[in-house]
Amino acid sequence: MSSYGKLNLIGMIALPLVAVLGSILMFGVRMDTQIFVFGTNAAPMLIGGLASALYLRSANKSGNGQMIALWPTLIPAGVGILWYLFGAVSSAPDSGREYVAGPFYLVAGVLITIVVTGVVGRVARSRS
Repeated sequence: MSSYGKLNLIGMIALPLVAVLGSILMFGVRMDTQIFVFGTNAAPMLIGGLASALYLRSANKSGNGQMIALWPTLIPAGVGILWYLFGAVSSAPDSGREYVAGPFYLVAGVLITIVVTGVVGRVARSRS
């Protein structure tokens, strides 16, 4: 596995783990909540990770655009991690809402970055 593949895998795993950590800080240790939070945050990361892996395969053929290929995983993961850490530090009166709505926003973010990555990756590969 290349270093870009490892970075893709780390991005896929980091968001669900940080979301679970934030839920532990906010709700306490509840196994059902942790499983739900991990699963709902793993789904968008699996979509982004699969897209990044496919983009990495096409980027490896030409050697260009490898970092761009990681955008569908790393950008939503970074935004999600900041979202959950901020929510854990500054709790709202209805704190569970962000754990239900957050994954839907992440899916939208993943889909947008997949489209943008496809366009930018083609431009990067065509310039070489």
